Amino acid sequence: MCRKDVIALMNDIITTACKFVTSSIGRKILVALTGSCLLLFLVGHLAGNMTIFGGNVAEGETSWINYYATGLHSMPAWLLWSIRLGLLAVALVHIVLTLVLKYENYNARTHYQKEGTLKATLSSRTMVITGIMILCFAVFHLWQLTFNGDPHDCYNHIIAAFQDPLCSIFYIVAICCLFMHVRHGLQSVLQTLGLATRKVRPLYNIIAVLFGLVVCGGFIAIPVCVMLGILK
Repeated sequence: MCRKDVIALMNDIITTACKFVTSSIGRKILVALTGSCLLLFLVGHLAGNMTIFGGNVAEGETSWINYYATGLHSMPAWLLWSIRLGLLAVALVHIVLTLVLKYENYNARTHYQKEGTLKATLSSRTMVITGIMILCFAVFHLWQLTFNGDPHDCYNHIIAAFQDPLCSIFYIVAICCLFMHVRHGLQSVLQTLGLATRKVRPLYNIIAVLFGLVVCGGFIAIPVCVMLGILK
């Protein structure tokens, strides 16, 4: 393949990619794919957080969650920051394209669509609001427990943070917003990717609710157990 052919092929790929991103269907697919990545991250993050229930240990030993946190921070810096920046890029693409689609839907809304909106679930009507709440919480969460915490003493750092009632309440409220976002988000992902047909849609609604309850319930269990003295 000569140089001109390579350049022509690259131009075709770039043109196709631009048309895909600028089309409504393309943006919906990208929102669904980035949303799926974020859902998988939630599952992995929850699995790591659940190691806190392994408890603390005697002096000179390390608790499970300390092993988990230390292991993450022991990764090569380039790999750790590649993962972080990759997640940030996925989140930004998801947020920006979601807002673009929301704006387009608002401008194109007809009287019929407005009536449909009234029948929409609370989760679907508040996706932007809950998304903003989750974003603010994520920034606070990273500042409090990731960048200002010692991975070798992660257990005690988390316990100390959630012993503050205001911190725990804010965390629980944010996770409730996450539940609403995840519940509708998972349904939207299944529908956009063509996995939720009309016949099986009720089943996927149940799956979305159960997924949200398990994931968000797991996150909420940590501050609740700290406030009840189960984790100390």
